[in-house]
Amino acid sequence: MSTREKSNRGRSVILSGEGASALEFALIAPVLLALLFGMIEFGFVFHAQLSVTHAAREGARLAAVSEWDADVQTEVESRALPIEDVSAVMQADLDSVSVTVSHLYQWKVLPLGNPVELMSTATMRKE
Repeated sequence: MSTREKSNRGRSVILSGEGASALEFALIAPVLLALLFGMIEFGFVFHAQLSVTHAAREGARLAAVSEWDADVQTEVESRALPIEDVSAVMQADLDSVSVTVSHLYQWKVLPLGNPVELMSTATMRKE
């Protein structure tokens, strides 16, 4: 094959647009992957926040029917089972009890920098 035929062949491939779809995919793929991984990370954060909220609610319920002791802390830790390193703080008034549960969430999928603190407070009337 002569050099003239090779150059014509290369020009016909460029003019026919056969590589256009590969170029378009290369441009749009990072955006699509960022959206996909962002949705996955949002799911993990949402699940962790739901676990923290559930642990606060269950801890407040137990503290409302009993005294604050190691049982409430154990209940909070067991209700927040999918996540680790939760801390619970109770504040009691004459007729209500409030439990605040916090958790430092480490990013799992996207390297977004510093961890974010997830927190939830539940208040219930003493029985």
